[in-house]
Amino acid sequence: MRLLFPCALALSVISAFAQSTPVKGSWGEVRQLAANTQIRVELSGGRKVDGQFQSATDDSLSIAASSGQESLARPMVARVSFKTKNHRKRNILIGLGVGAAGGLATGAAADASCKFLCFDNLGKAVFTPVGALVGVAVGALIPTGRYHDIYRIK
Repeated sequence: MRLLFPCALALSVISAFAQSTPVKGSWGEVRQLAANTQIRVELSGGRKVDGQFQSATDDSLSIAASSGQESLARPMVARVSFKTKNHRKRNILIGLGVGAAGGLATGAAADASCKFLCFDNLGKAVFTPVGALVGVAVGALIPTGRYHDIYRIK
């Protein structure tokens, strides 16, 4: 019984220390964010606040959210993530190239297996732009600009 109390006390101190120690990043990285960077802040209560980074001090974080300017106390902040650059144009161009190449290959296979309505290159002429359009649509639908953690507490 005498040994149980000190062990329980030591475990509670260790777990409290582990919860307040950052798992990823440091508060210094948050302070180095550029103004107006799109960020997402998760508070210890589970609430999430999205907005533009304004400033950070040793004690707080200031964010311009849709509901207005918010100042969040550092002990309440459980996670800070920033949004990466949007690559939608790049994805559309890749989709265009891959779709056109796939359409061209499908059209060539269709032309080789049968003379498509008595026209030599009708399969290629039809499937290449259709494949390009499908590729553009897929490229546009690929999610871009994800959030990456720079500060996180367990």
